[in-house]
Amino acid sequence: MKIVKILLSTSLIVSSLMALEPMKKEAGWSGFALMGGGGISYESSEISGLKILDLDHKTIQDRSSAKTESGFLPMLTGTVQYTLEDKKTELFAGNSLEDFLRFDMSLAMGARHQFEGVGILGIRFLFSTTPTQVWEDPLLIGNERTSTDRTSKGFGFKWESIMDSNFEVDVRARKFEFDTDRNGISLIDNANAGTSAGTNGEVYITSAQQTLLEREGNMVSIEGLYTWHINPSHFLIPSIKFTDDNRDGEARDYTRADLKLSYAFINQKWTVASLVSFGKAFYNKENPIFQKKQDTNLVNLGINVSYKQVFNWKHWSLNANAFIAKGDSDIDFYDQSLYVATVGIIYSF
Repeated sequence: MKIVKILLSTSLIVSSLMALEPMKKEAGWSGFALMGGGGISYESSEISGLKILDLDHKTIQDRSSAKTESGFLPMLTGTVQYTLEDKKTELFAGNSLEDFLRFDMSLAMGARHQFEGVGILGIRFLFSTTPTQVWEDPLLIGNERTSTDRTSKGFGFKWESIMDSNFEVDVRARKFEFDTDRNGISLIDNANAGTSAGTNGEVYITSAQQTLLEREGNMVSIEGLYTWHINPSHFLIPSIKFTDDNRDGEARDYTRADLKLSYAFINQKWTVASLVSFGKAFYNKENPIFQKKQDTNLVNLGINVSYKQVFNWKHWSLNANAFIAKGDSDIDFYDQSLYVATVGIIYSF
């Protein structure tokens, strides 16, 4: 059965559903564009927004959990690819809806090639197209905080249909950079380090301790997936992912493990894709301000529905998404939540 890549690439389980995508049967150009919008509700103490979306909490009065912000989220994403005449090599460029909804405007450019008896090997380069805006010092209270840009770049390697099996592995390495990182600088007081600095357990720190909070650094992840073809229309895709996040500040270093189960239903008119995942992040050092580690439990839920050839238009589909992400940290200040619901229209070619 031919599976239309546009419907897979715009789902919230991009990495899983790509395991269902064979090489194109025809040489030439193909791809999609997704246009739409929806509502977003977001809780984060560190992210201040995107160029297209500002979260209006510049001034905070304490260091408890972040305030929830809501707004309209415009959406424009897509992918273009070119299949060579041998029909075993594809070149591609684009970004995923999953990254978009996480405020990560990364563009991937790369190639994949099918080797007989080995599988499909792919490599891609990753870089930010629109910087994510974060607070220079998210811990500043009583005064207006200043935004700064966070960008990333890196590469990825994917081995699909390993030795003609249903197994797949996806490896990514990225470097994160900040225009200005002043994380925790408002709490430096060398003379009074260790004394109370607020009502949420925080204390003043020394200049040396502040370096433990530096956020630039490198992240490496590896994910293994298996595609179970229940029947021609139903698929289950369990996966396990490990992440090693090595930042300049040791209190920001962590290792993380995620378990994910994705499900897909595909027929002539509908594609329904869903996921549930659970993760745990283990931090390397105590946060010197809150005097404990930032260990975090994570839960993600998502569903994507596409209706093909709406109004009998060959190249057009309707698309709707709902996505929930929760991060419950041992330090309340770093709790995170994300609720998104969007609708859009897809043009595929």
